[in-house]
Amino acid sequence: MKLILIRHGQTASNVAQALDTSAPGAPLDETGLAQAQRLVARLETELGEIDAVYSSSLLRAKMTAAPLAAARGLMVAEHAGLTEISAGELEMRNDRDAQLAYREVFFRWLSGDLAAKVPGGEDARNALDRFDAVIEQAKAAGTGKLVVVSHAAMLMTWLSARSANFDFGLLSPIPLANTGVVTLESAPGASWRLRSWQDRVLD
Repeated sequence: MKLILIRHGQTASNVAQALDTSAPGAPLDETGLAQAQRLVARLETELGEIDAVYSSSLLRAKMTAAPLAAARGLMVAEHAGLTEISAGELEMRNDRDAQLAYREVFFRWLSGDLAAKVPGGEDARNALDRFDAVIEQAKAAGTGKLVVVSHAAMLMTWLSARSANFDFGLLSPIPLANTGVVTLESAPGASWRLRSWQDRVLD
């Protein structure tokens, strides 16, 4: 099975650096809408092989997935398991203290401390379980190539935990840009192997 993981397009919350993790979330802004449209051309060589397009249940992810699905003649399949990891009591804050608190927990997830969470938020174990369940459902259905539109913290946490060749150096200088694309192939066992990271082909 092959995966194409995509972070949603830009929103006003991204510009304001607000921790926007609850439903329905901000819609794409003008830049984000253009980014979503450009995905069709960016993935033109992959388009004919895509079997399904999945999206988180947040508005910005669904809006990002829509042009790609339409170009392939598919419906976007919405899955709550693909939503962003909750910011809990920090929701919609954009002050420095909130940013640092969420970032600290995020880097603890990347380091393997999956029980870490912000007050009132979600730990990475739960987030990984729900994301895994969606991917396993697609695999069990015989999906050959799947597009998943999700969110930065969720995608990077899943990649660090599930990809056999994930390298923390990939997160510099930009961890995962709006409409950043990551491709993977299933590897022996339950792991995955990164094939590309934001237009950079990996060995």
